[in-house]
Amino acid sequence: MTSLTLTINDLFLNHRQSLIHTIYRIVGCPQTAEDLAHEAYLKMLHASKVQEISYPHPFLYQIARNLALDHLRKEKIRQQSDSLQKNDKDVSNMLESIPSIAPSPEQQIADRQQVALMIDALSGLSERRRQILVLHKFHHWTYERIARHYGISRSAVEKNVHVALAHLLDAQGESPF
Repeated sequence: MTSLTLTINDLFLNHRQSLIHTIYRIVGCPQTAEDLAHEAYLKMLHASKVQEISYPHPFLYQIARNLALDHLRKEKIRQQSDSLQKNDKDVSNMLESIPSIAPSPEQQIADRQQVALMIDALSGLSERRRQILVLHKFHHWTYERIARHYGISRSAVEKNVHVALAHLLDAQGESPF
């Protein structure tokens, strides 16, 4: 077990009852609250393996709240589905009322234009800065790992990521400041 895993274990054990109580206030079921608290713990363990968690306590509670809200949404859909199955006429009406998740033609064009803008903006970055950004944002490497990989300081990595993101925002017409 790594020290990070031990820290997360301690955090979970120290805040387990409070976490369950927080979830219970959202979902209203003690068994579900316990299940979701455990799931939040597992998700945090998984997340700690792929990203640096600066503030573990609020991160754990945010995971728990998100899981509780997702549970409520699923329950609502399940209840609607159960009531609709009782009446076939309502089922067909419900299916017609479900909005399509497919983007509209206008949205597809806008998305393609956005992608083209980002590709152009990325090509405007130096090769090293682009690689640092990709390693950090898409491969979830920590600043320290990137710094070791390139033989540069952590602050140099932070600066490269910041400048690259500012460049991408500027290309979108959004000012980072």
